[in-house]
Amino acid sequence: MSYYGANYWRARWASWQDARAGRLAEANARLGGLKLPGDRGPVFWLQGGSEHDDLRLGVELARAISDKRRDLRMILTFEREDAALFPETTRGIERLGYGFGPCAHPRALATTLERLHPLRYLGLGRVPSPALARLLDEKQIPALAIAAPATGTVSATPWEAVYPRSQEQYQQWQSLARNVGLQEPVDFLTLVTVAQVEPNFRNLILGSQGDALFWVTGLQEGDWAAWTAAWQNSPLHRRGLLFLEGTGAPVSLPVLSKWRREPVEVGSILRVDEARWHPALAAACDAVHLLAVGTMQLWQIFAGGRPLSQGLALHWALPSTLAAEPTQLAQPAAVLQHWAAVLAEPIAAREEADAYRRYFWQERRAAAERLPEFLQRVFDW
Repeated sequence: MSYYGANYWRARWASWQDARAGRLAEANARLGGLKLPGDRGPVFWLQGGSEHDDLRLGVELARAISDKRRDLRMILTFEREDAALFPETTRGIERLGYGFGPCAHPRALATTLERLHPLRYLGLGRVPSPALARLLDEKQIPALAIAAPATGTVSATPWEAVYPRSQEQYQQWQSLARNVGLQEPVDFLTLVTVAQVEPNFRNLILGSQGDALFWVTGLQEGDWAAWTAAWQNSPLHRRGLLFLEGTGAPVSLPVLSKWRREPVEVGSILRVDEARWHPALAAACDAVHLLAVGTMQLWQIFAGGRPLSQGLALHWALPSTLAAEPTQLAQPAAVLQHWAAVLAEPIAAREEADAYRRYFWQERRAAAERLPEFLQRVFDW
């Protein structure tokens, strides 16, 4: 079950269902039964939700903290287990425990705080629930937030520092009529973005048959047929390959994870089914169209330095102003026409791509300068 709200009986019912199914860790944690790593040392509670990017950020911050503060025990909680992260990315991080977190009922949260006695609380992409905010205030447990939007619960929280991810989040926090230790916008995910990729993927998958690769992210169930038809009706399909990524894909579409490291027939469409392909695609594709995109994925695309276009409804939440303005396009046929223009004007395409790449390195340098300050804060507790 996935219930993490504030209704106690719904939480008990969900935990009963989990216990019957053998999911004892989730059942116990929902009601506050968390276990700490190690025997001694102060505790730092990092609370995430179900977003992959926020949990990845928590893992990497825990890795950096582990090197800085040897006595600190850390516990990272989540509401959905992410097989792409746990346990693989946590290997080698000392004194880190992770697992399902408590629901938002005051009794479960009180039990959690009694078990943890945390030195500090950190919200990853979130702020505390109203009940948790009140408990943190009552127990005078200082709180931090990273990459979290400001909501109505922030006023009851004893904030020590807030690190917004974007200008939009910064402005939300800035509008509050109280001191929250607000820091300038920064995205520490840039520090774990794969920035240098060998260009082998393009040569391996195209061989000598074609000269163009294209990538579309964020498709929904009703989008696949339109993109397939537009691709088949475009002259571009005789020049290369199309990579589509999103939800609700037809089961008949070949997936990139099954690719056997040999040239694929020109005109083919492949579904991107694993995030591990993002660095290679970002470095190899001639152009990328974004219908929807996660934060980590966007930084990867910026680092790859590709010409971009986007859907009409897409909004990017960035730490600073991006000088380049991607073309906004609504229909697949219009995107394919745009890609043809990109191939026809390589100098302009390179200038646009370089602007995105420079922006990535600008924000990565800013994050590298800010991380020592955060780690020193942890060290000084």
